Amino acid sequence: MDSLIASAISAASVLIAVLALVYSVQQVHLMRRQNLLPVALDFFREARTPEWFAARDWVIKHLAAECSPDLGVSGLPEPAREHVRKVGFFYDNLGVFVAYHVVEEDLVLGFFGVGMNEAWAIMYPFIRREEEIRKMQYLVFFNDLVVRFREHSPADIYRKRGLRRADGGS
Repeated sequence: MDSLIASAISAASVLIAVLALVYSVQQVHLMRRQNLLPVALDFFREARTPEWFAARDWVIKHLAAECSPDLGVSGLPEPAREHVRKVGFFYDNLGVFVAYHVVEEDLVLGFFGVGMNEAWAIMYPFIRREEEIRKMQYLVFFNDLVVRFREHSPADIYRKRGLRRADGGS
């Protein structure tokens, strides 16, 4: 009988230890998400500044028409180089956070994906030439983010998140 009680106490101890471990892991994940909230908010804030819009709009409207990709990025005249770097480094930094699982991929792709893909299409010839000039990869995390975006349609991301439309459409 004593061995049965000892076994029950041991089993209860193991169960309590496992439950404590599961609870601790959940708390660590919750704290991690809370600590990363300011990082995510900074990206959203940056993407709403007049400087960001000016840089992004210039890249979309003027880069290909006014500059030769033969210059790469580093050879662009100012303010073109500043605008391209602002946009490129912004998306590259986002890509770092996605690649290292600091922020959720769906969050970045669902919110920034369409505009990012548009900027990439225009900037890519300049980025490719910059890689040739430097003889190394350039804006690799931006590149990876574009690949991730192209593998998942925005509609799939929105549907996965349960987003709805006020007009009832999909």
